Amino acid sequence: MDLVAIPQALWFFLPAYVANPMAVVFGGGTPIDFGRTLRDGERLFGDGKTWRGLVGGTLAGAFLGLLLALPFLAFAPTSSWSFGDAGTAFSASAVLAFGALLGDLGGAFLKRRMHKPRGAKAPGLDQYDFVVGGLLLSLAVPPWSVPRFFSGDALFGLVAIIVITPALHRAVNLLGYRIGKKHEPW
Repeated sequence: MDLVAIPQALWFFLPAYVANPMAVVFGGGTPIDFGRTLRDGERLFGDGKTWRGLVGGTLAGAFLGLLLALPFLAFAPTSSWSFGDAGTAFSASAVLAFGALLGDLGGAFLKRRMHKPRGAKAPGLDQYDFVVGGLLLSLAVPPWSVPRFFSGDALFGLVAIIVITPALHRAVNLLGYRIGKKHEPW
């Protein structure tokens, strides 16, 4: 077992981790569901899921991946820590971040179906919806995602993502609450 796979997986997952809080920072404006409700009387996603947040969170993740790639492009292009060339780093990170936000949308959809109001706790779902979304959509770029998350020692890193995410999610939400960007601390 190569233990470096654990911090590497967390490193490569950073664009997905940053997408959700940046969606909150850039959010506001028109909701993705345009205010629509379903037959159950609940909103499709709710006011907290906006087009600005989706685009802003996706671009933040994409630019973070590009930023993380730059030192390797200049000094160690073949390093196992590299995000790849600039185009690959940007596009793979965008896909990962967009997938994380789609996963979060899926979580909001399920919470509305459970008649939970915006901001209500949904243990497990709140912590993993974006992880599942990001990882699943990353499979759209298999030459990038498979060696980083889904094969060989990278599987240990995948387990680390699953284990560390609840604590990281809690810490980021507490920070967002304390700086006034979130209405609840979970």
